Amino acid sequence: MKRKIICDCDNTMPLPGLPVDDGQTLLYLLGRPDVELLGVTTSFGNSSIDQVYAATQRLLRAMGRSDLPLLRGADRRGASPTEAARFLADMAAAYPGEISLLVLGPHTNLRGAAALDPAFYANLRQVACMGSYLRPLPGPFWSTVGELNLSADPEGAWMTLHAPCPVTLMNAQVCLDAPFDAAELAPLAALDQQIYAALADFVRCGAAQGRIPADYLWDLLPAVYLSHPELFSNERVWLRSSVADLETGQLILGAPGEGAAITMPERIRDREGFYGFSIRPGSGSPPWRRCRGGLSFHHPGSTPRAYCLDEKGSSRDNGALPAPPLSGPWSHRVQPQPLWK
Repeated sequence: MKRKIICDCDNTMPLPGLPVDDGQTLLYLLGRPDVELLGVTTSFGNSSIDQVYAATQRLLRAMGRSDLPLLRGADRRGASPTEAARFLADMAAAYPGEISLLVLGPHTNLRGAAALDPAFYANLRQVACMGSYLRPLPGPFWSTVGELNLSADPEGAWMTLHAPCPVTLMNAQVCLDAPFDAAELAPLAALDQQIYAALADFVRCGAAQGRIPADYLWDLLPAVYLSHPELFSNERVWLRSSVADLETGQLILGAPGEGAAITMPERIRDREGFYGFSIRPGSGSPPWRRCRGGLSFHHPGSTPRAYCLDEKGSSRDNGALPAPPLSGPWSHRVQPQPLWK
C-alpha cells in the first residue's frame, strides 16, 4: 500500500543561487513507487512566497506533474490561514490517520490548518520535518548562517513539536551526515543531464565563493525517513525548547517527561543505503523522475554567477564567477559529530 504524503515546502529550485534541497526532495517523492503524493503546499522561507510558488510550479511542470495539487501558502510568520492551510486541514480530515506530512520550511501553514480545524494534528498519521540545532555547527561559514525553518515561525514550530501525532525531527547535526558534493553529484549525470546541470550550478557557486565545502541533503533526510526509518538511528527525546528558544532555532533537551516527546535521530545508521535509496542511480530502483526540461539556472555556455542570501533570505547577484571543475574535493567536509557524549 502506498504511503499518503503531503509535502509542505519552501522550494527554490531552480532559482539561481538559492537552496536546492526542497527540489531534490520533490524529485525523490515523485519517483518513489511506494509514495502517493497528494499535493504540495508552499510557504515563505528560502525566499518570498511569490518566488517559492513560481519555482515549485516550474519544477512540477518540468517533471510532467502539473496535475498535482499545488497550493500557495503563508507569506510571513503568523499569517492568516491560506488556501494551503485549508488544503492541509481538509485532506487530514478526509484521510484521518493516513497522511504523513513532510515539512521542509516554516510551520506557518500547519499553524493555519490547526486554526481552521483544532483536530488537524490529531488527524495526521505523523509529521516529519527538518530544522534547528542542538549546538552551533562547526566551521567559520556556519557561524554566519541563521536557522531558517523552525525560527521563521517559532509559534508554529512549537505547536508541531507538541502535536498529538508522532513527530520526527531531523536537526542540522544529523544532516551533516549526508554531504552532497562532486562524489554524490557525478552519478546523476547519467540519470538526467538537466537535473545534473541545475544541481551542479548551485554546488559550483557555493564552492567558488568558499561559502560551503559541499551542499548537504538537508530536506531529503525526513523524506527518506518516511519510507525507510530503518536507515536512521531511533533516539526518542524530550524537548523543552520555548518559543523564545525556537526563535533562534535552538533545541533544548529536557529530562524524561519534560516538554515534548519526539523522535530525533542522532545519525544515519546506513549511509550507503541512504544514498542508494535517495540519489544514486543503479542502487536498486533510481527514485528520481526524469526531467522534461526547463531547470537550468543559466543558459548553456554562460558564466555561473555568485548568488548569496541577504538578511531577508532573498537571492542577491554578486557578479560573475569562474566555474571550478566538478572533480575532487574542493575543501574539507564538515565531519558529523555525535549529538550527546
